[in-house]
Amino acid sequence: MDYELINEVNSLGGNVFNEIKTRLKKNNGQLLCLTSMPNMRNFLQANGIQGTTLIDMITGRTYDPTTYRYFNEVNIPSMDYVQMQKDSSIFVDDQGIFIAREYLFPNTRRATQDIRYLNPDGSYDYIEEYASDGKVYSHLYYANGNLEEIEFVDMQGQPVIRYFYYEGNLNFITVEDPKEHEVIARYNNLLDFYIDQLSKLMTKDDTVNINFLGIELTSLQNTKSHNQFYLSEDPVDNNGEVRANLASILKDTIPYIDTVKMNKTAYKKLRHATVPLKKAEIV
Repeated sequence: MDYELINEVNSLGGNVFNEIKTRLKKNNGQLLCLTSMPNMRNFLQANGIQGTTLIDMITGRTYDPTTYRYFNEVNIPSMDYVQMQKDSSIFVDDQGIFIAREYLFPNTRRATQDIRYLNPDGSYDYIEEYASDGKVYSHLYYANGNLEEIEFVDMQGQPVIRYFYYEGNLNFITVEDPKEHEVIARYNNLLDFYIDQLSKLMTKDDTVNINFLGIELTSLQNTKSHNQFYLSEDPVDNNGEVRANLASILKDTIPYIDTVKMNKTAYKKLRHATVPLKKAEIV
């Protein structure tokens, strides 16, 4: 399988994303997003591409291409009801008291994105997120208005991944067996989680393309896949020096990137620099 690995879709500029889409369609590949993305199905459909997220791969989530959760079909207490206001805001009414607010996916009129239960002071108590096909995606738990835990669930609604927060910072992650409910992996930070899970999911038969030398690069360090970097910026900085991570790749100090794809202009600039070009390839 060919993958285009990105951290999050919001980091994609227009030109880079157009290049990614071209490669995806040419290679019948998949966009692979490291961050969670409940709206992934709608994003893929809008752009005419295929893809998934690391969270979805671990939880085994797939998407129904046609369904969504209608705004009055959210999970609420049996005696409560959903009420839409004249300004299109949506609340859950519990005996005349609004106990939760519901949000819709952007550019939709009835498709539920999440429902946010509120404390009497208006702070968050609990949020249930839905994937764009209407299935439960995650639960967010708050204490004293502060986020304490996110659990990402599988297609049966069983927790698989848990993010734990302390004083607003993500400081522990677990992966568990959804059937036995036993923790099978623990991580102290998000990067360790990415590195280990990608090393388990990417095989020697996979090709992974990256377009940025940030977390996408570091996340691949233990993978067995064929990893390629598409250079989309000037290979040298304002001081005329080859950019640090690029130089490390070309010198094989970063050995897990096998190929650097670039245009002729970039290749000519690097020919005049003191870096080997064995990994460089003109496209």
